[in-house]
Amino acid sequence: MKKIFIFLIFCYTVTTTYSQNPTYQQKLYYSCKVWGFVKYFHSKVSNCEVNWDSVLVGTLPLIKNAVTKDDFNNALDTMLNAAGPMDIAVAPLPDTLPPELKRNRNFGWINDSIFRPDVKTLLDTIKNNFRPDSICWVKDNDYSSPSYKGWLVFPYDDPMINYNIYANYPDEFTRLMIIFKYWNIINYFNPYNYALDMPWDSTLYNNILPITTDSDYTGFYKSFKKITANANDEHVELCTYGNVFSFPGYYVPWITLRYIQNNYVVVKSNVAGISKGDVIISIDSKTTTQWEDSLRPYISAGNSSIFKKLMCKYILGGTYNSSIQIVYKDSLGNNETKNSTRIYATENYYPNDTLSSIKWKKWDCNVGFVNMANLQTSDVNNMYNELKNTTSIIFDIRNYPNGTAWPIADLMYPDRRCFSKLTIPDVTYPGTYSWYYDSLGLNSNPSSYTGHVIILCNEETLSQAEFSCMILKAMPNATIVGSQTAGADGNVTSFNLSLDIHTGFTNLGVYYPNGDSTQRIGIVPDSVAYPTIDGVRHGRDEVLEKALEIANCVSSVSEKNQKNNFKIFPNPANNKITIELPQTAKQSTITINNVNGQELFKRQTTNNKLIVDVSKLPGGIYFVKVVNENGVSVGKFVRK
Repeated sequence: MKKIFIFLIFCYTVTTTYSQNPTYQQKLYYSCKVWGFVKYFHSKVSNCEVNWDSVLVGTLPLIKNAVTKDDFNNALDTMLNAAGPMDIAVAPLPDTLPPELKRNRNFGWINDSIFRPDVKTLLDTIKNNFRPDSICWVKDNDYSSPSYKGWLVFPYDDPMINYNIYANYPDEFTRLMIIFKYWNIINYFNPYNYALDMPWDSTLYNNILPITTDSDYTGFYKSFKKITANANDEHVELCTYGNVFSFPGYYVPWITLRYIQNNYVVVKSNVAGISKGDVIISIDSKTTTQWEDSLRPYISAGNSSIFKKLMCKYILGGTYNSSIQIVYKDSLGNNETKNSTRIYATENYYPNDTLSSIKWKKWDCNVGFVNMANLQTSDVNNMYNELKNTTSIIFDIRNYPNGTAWPIADLMYPDRRCFSKLTIPDVTYPGTYSWYYDSLGLNSNPSSYTGHVIILCNEETLSQAEFSCMILKAMPNATIVGSQTAGADGNVTSFNLSLDIHTGFTNLGVYYPNGDSTQRIGIVPDSVAYPTIDGVRHGRDEVLEKALEIANCVSSVSEKNQKNNFKIFPNPANNKITIELPQTAKQSTITINNVNGQELFKRQTTNNKLIVDVSKLPGGIYFVKVVNENGVSVGKFVRK
């Protein structure tokens, strides 16, 4: 109902005042649509026989100064006449595509009453005589090029202006040309326009006027980010950045957050006083909800999971060496305040310390594990040879893989099978697509995997990672465990507005063989599992634990997370405890936490015995965690 309401409001706003003089906003909206339509469909303009950018910049002053509807149509007539005569087609247009492959070929707006009959006739002539042909403005990518730009390239629109906007801020009409170019690229070549929260037409209408009044680089960049936010695509967010102005900020304090149990929770910290499991209350006097509300208009995200993931960094972001005040709730429920500095730029976090650096392993319960972030293509044969006789293999894709799902499928699939179908843009016929059915595997594979495939995913699972989930899910006995993924699948096309502003978008539509989409929805788990704040405090990987439970693994990391394979004595204790480690441990990290997960002691040791003074601890129960090459072990003792 919300989408329909927005659309109706938009239609009312744009279409009910044409008996009056059109507003500048309306004139720019229709000029952008007319200019882009002619660019891609006019026989001479689409072949670059006309300097179409120059025509636009020359016509925009006439459009701005047009007062009446006739004045505006005269300006459009000037633009259309500059395109020259349209070639008249001698053969009918092949139009046998199903509706889902021509969603972006929508010309109903040509009949809007703002257009005078002579202008409408010119537009209809272009529409009716267009025939698919080579277009100079858009090409399939030449993958032999050392500069990879994605599936599509835009030879005359990348960059749209060949200089730095920050150093040489363009005038109003050049800024409008940039936005006209960008909007029309997305309008004709984004396969997911039908899935947007706000119609792409509405985005143009609602955001075009501020471009005319932005007085500097920062204002223009923020206005552009408001446009890209409505693409609802994490790929757009990742691809959109400025060389000078980074919004909201690149650097963070030396902590990492994740959104867990409806809170922004510290999962890594190198800031004294802030511990894993602490919950963020406010940053620089703004609550996390206030940060979300202030940043949401600028952020392109397909679903709430990826939005929250982005906020984990954005609420902390700022300029290098700037100060930050963090208010947080510790494990005892106390609100604490910490002042720190933004100096940290990366955000590497993996929820399992003992498995973060391995490529694959096999547990005693005959269950295999593969960390897809670390597995290389050259490792795949060796990995499968070691794990092919296991009862289950857990593939962890809570990360970004190295393209190994393809060779894994060829080894493990029992036969050749389709795991997805794609919509491929037709560069000769803007706004339309063709289906491509993606298959892997041998026709018959006697060495196929017969065990249970378990795939781990979460909000970190993005793009190729989501596609890898689809590949592995096509196995006969596969289960996905975890939570909603980023919902940004498919190849990316990237390009530049200027030398200092970059952007891009998802340009292949990705669907399951039955036609279900992954865009914005993400990979849907068969078994939903989330981390908890308590699990973070105690070093548990609850998503992996769920997978091991499904795999019926009784000798595993899950068990080691609960089992004490070292000794603590005396227990109960008065003043000191001795922690005795296995002789096989070469180096161990030992921590002591209270029942609320607050870290009270931490030390690395190469000895197999460590004496710890606990005399200052209040009476109660305490947990000891040992991390070494044998895994993670947790024990407890009582302080009298």
